[in-house]
Amino acid sequence: MVVLMEYKDVLAYYLEERGITAAELSRRIGSPRSTVNELLKGRAKEPTLGKAKAIADALDVTLQEMADMMYADERSES
Repeated sequence: MVVLMEYKDVLAYYLEERGITAAELSRRIGSPRSTVNELLKGRAKEPTLGKAKAIADALDVTLQEMADMMYADERSES
């Protein structure tokens, strides 16, 4: 498994792509804005599965789509 992007970068990409602010995302997922900011700054580790699902749902994207941006299977690159 090869890391292509960090979670913070994928999150920032989808926020920009969807035109959603960190404040709006925090409202949609029911978490403090500071939590979203920590994720965006890379200060927080990847969220729990439940929180990742809530974030993906709020961004109208699947967990698989987010994971595909983050990781590549080395075998597929050979």
